[in-house]
Amino acid sequence: MTDGPQDKDAGAPAKKPGRRRPPALNVRIPFFIPLWRRVLTVALIAGWAGVELFLGNPYWAMLAGGIGLFIAYEFFVGFDAEDFARGED
Repeated sequence: MTDGPQDKDAGAPAKKPGRRRPPALNVRIPFFIPLWRRVLTVALIAGWAGVELFLGNPYWAMLAGGIGLFIAYEFFVGFDAEDFARGED
């Protein structure tokens, strides 16, 4: 007889904390491992935000700028080549 609840996952590997990102927001795929692809992607999105702002569409510019900031963070601040190789968060 045991005195407390048993841990069923005692031998399982530890999972990373946090929730999984929906597939549409998961940019950690093997395609983006080369640095030049990540730089080009961020530059294109930032350029698009500039075009929208130039054409007088501030809301679309903010949306593209926000996406650019998210992508820049994922590609440069939170970059871990192992995550990109596995295609996981």
